[in-house]
Amino acid sequence: MNSYSILMATENIQFLLDEAAVRRVHQVEKRGLFERIASAASSVKAAIDGPADYSQSILPTLNDYPYRS
Repeated sequence: MNSYSILMATENIQFLLDEAAVRRVHQVEKRGLFERIASAASSVKAAIDGPADYSQSILPTLNDYPYRS
C-alpha cells in the first residue's frame, strides 16, 4: 500500500507540474515594474494637476454650517 501511495502522489505532482508548464506557455507577459510605477505616478500627477471638481464629491456641502468662517 505504501508504494501505491507514493506512485499516486508522484503521478499527481507530475500532472500539476505539466499543467503549470502549459499555463506558463500561454501566459501573457506583464509589463515591467518600472513601467507600472511610472504609469501610476503619471495618473496620480494628472489627478493632482487637474482642477478639483466638487460637484461629484461624496462629502456633504457646508452651506449654512454654523461653524464655517
